[in-house]
Amino acid sequence: MGKEELLNALVDLQTKTLINSLCAQFSIIHNALSDIDRKRWRFLEDACSVVLYHIFGLTFNGQDKEIEDSDRQNLAILTTKAVELYLQFIEPLIHSTVSIANVLDDEQESTNQRGVLVAALLHLFAKISGNLASKEVKSRLVADVLRCDVEIHIILTTLRFRERLVECRRVLLPSYESDSETESELELDEEEREMREFAMEDIQWIVDRVANTWGLTKYRRFLQMSLHKHAFSSWSYKGIGNFIHALLLDDQHELSALPVVVSPFSWLFHVTAYAHYMIRSEDHQDRIRSEAMRDKPQSFLDHAAPFCARDWLSPLIHVITNAMISFREANDRSGALKVLKELISKLVGDDRFRLLRDLIMKCPYGNVSAVLVDFVRGDAVQAWSSSDTGQKYPFKTAAICLLIQDVLSQTVERDLVFQTDLLASCLSLVRFLYICDKDNETGICTKSVKCNIWEVLVRISKRLRVEIEETTSRHNAKAGLHFIENAHFMVLEAALGSTLELLSEPRTPLK
Repeated sequence: MGKEELLNALVDLQTKTLINSLCAQFSIIHNALSDIDRKRWRFLEDACSVVLYHIFGLTFNGQDKEIEDSDRQNLAILTTKAVELYLQFIEPLIHSTVSIANVLDDEQESTNQRGVLVAALLHLFAKISGNLASKEVKSRLVADVLRCDVEIHIILTTLRFRERLVECRRVLLPSYESDSETESELELDEEEREMREFAMEDIQWIVDRVANTWGLTKYRRFLQMSLHKHAFSSWSYKGIGNFIHALLLDDQHELSALPVVVSPFSWLFHVTAYAHYMIRSEDHQDRIRSEAMRDKPQSFLDHAAPFCARDWLSPLIHVITNAMISFREANDRSGALKVLKELISKLVGDDRFRLLRDLIMKCPYGNVSAVLVDFVRGDAVQAWSSSDTGQKYPFKTAAICLLIQDVLSQTVERDLVFQTDLLASCLSLVRFLYICDKDNETGICTKSVKCNIWEVLVRISKRLRVEIEETTSRHNAKAGLHFIENAHFMVLEAALGSTLELLSEPRTPLK
């Protein structure tokens, strides 16, 4: 009964032109959907699609949506009205659908119903690029997406998934050009039509395999970019980007709305995929140079400006810390480390050094800071191995030496039990620079710098010896329980000794 009522209600809707009559028809559609149980998500999708296109068709009244800049304010008003009217339809559906989905035994049906709602909302986000909607409307849309109870990292992962999907398709189906074919179906002969059907089957096979690899099998319908009945059935790539931008800058939700740890591929790592999408045609180095910003398009400036006022280091440290500490499986921790390394590698030398320096100095966890220092050492090794003598890397200047001094001075005041990994990484970097920097480019051989490092290392060595003696005497009866801790101390003590011995060797005349 509900299916016939829904069909009649959707047909009647398309005859309505007044807001009051539209809103009354919304209630009839809601009631019809509430009576449908089997494959409800398909009827939900039909309803969302028909209402969406009818509302925007009425609002713009057949006008060309490519409005000139002079009419941009009018476009913003029309878009906001259309979005707000559609929200009057979909928000009650979100409430009822989530309630239904929570008690369904069919997990795939539950997932599909939520996914349809997210698809419709992301379609709205795609329509409000730039300043085409107020902050209040964007905040309302963010809240609606969160209410659908689809995990944020699933939505974010779609960005990377699509990139991998395109790569796989390009390799496996080089003859298949794009999702939107320019060739008319009527112009294809029987043989070409049959080949196209096989190509579609191959594409579906690739989608299924990639989705399975990424753990997105339940959502594969919303990830593929073609073969859909409705245009908005796939989660909009542009819509996801605008959603993430609004979510990160929303005062109501901010970062607390996002789960800090959801998988090794934590949400913050996937934000970089959107950052790349947003500024993919821009030079990463330019984003912090005000003189270069003058040449950027206004759309880029509108997106980038709000990010400058945010503290991104604190949540980044939080995520890295959780990823490196909270995951029980070594493979998960390795996965987090791999993604972190990939994220940092996206930045050019100067930006990367500044980011690593800030993270190292602000991170209270020694084992996490140790990983970051290892990144610095890796960049230093690469810089010193480079044949490009004209390039002045921060990893070959006094900046890296100053970083070492600051880290050691800060670490010596902390509990050494939790700083052994960080100290070991710093000592390794000191030895590398002292051996490789024959011309004292970093200042590592300068008398004042060398004395400062020496004094800090001597203090650490004395504290370490006290720690070893106290631990040994205090836990003599339970030596087995503290064998690993003492072993770390002993290894660190040996590294300290070799570093002090190296620093005592005569080098070029000191200033």
